Amino acid sequence: MNKKLILTIVLTLSIFLIGCSSNSTSNPTNDNNTNNTTVENSNNTDKNVANNKETKPVETPKEDKQEKEKFSIYTMDADNMSIKEISNIELSKDLSLENKLKELSKNLSEKVFEGLPIEVKSIDNVDGKKIATINLEENATNKNVTSNADLKKPNWATNKLQGSTGGEISESSLLETFLQVKYKGEWIDGVKFLYKNEPIEFEHTPNLSGIQYRK
Repeated sequence: MNKKLILTIVLTLSIFLIGCSSNSTSNPTNDNNTNNTTVENSNNTDKNVANNKETKPVETPKEDKQEKEKFSIYTMDADNMSIKEISNIELSKDLSLENKLKELSKNLSEKVFEGLPIEVKSIDNVDGKKIATINLEENATNKNVTSNADLKKPNWATNKLQGSTGGEISESSLLETFLQVKYKGEWIDGVKFLYKNEPIEFEHTPNLSGIQYRK
């Protein structure tokens, strides 16, 4: 009887030990699987990040969609005395009327009148019409002409507003450029010119005296 009891105990212990040994052996495998899964997930995440970087669209700079309008600079051909366009400028449609006139003044001065100042004084309502007042000013060095050398420098009084041909060319250049008869947008209805802030009274530029209207 004692022998049977001992054998039973021995068998029970053996079975218990074998079961523990089996569980301890299986655990490393589970750890390895967990580690492998973690590594694979990490690798997949890195690949996804790399793919996202590669496929991210490149941003292109926004185009300037500001609408432009073209204006012409005119003068008169001295050979046949015909009006000709010598240049044009593009200005933003959003510019005010006064600023458009100022840009025309600047370009006309540079391209036709050797840099002589052309000032936009105002835009006034005269009998329901928009009339621009433009002042022709001398350069600072020409305001007090004291010698023949001074007379040779560009100036309105002796170089641009005197003489039948010179006066007519200056007159046409100023009127055609400021009135812009071919322009179809909002514009002035007429223009008035001054010389040194006084009415123009030169013999060869009669059309610069008083208001000239756009036709």
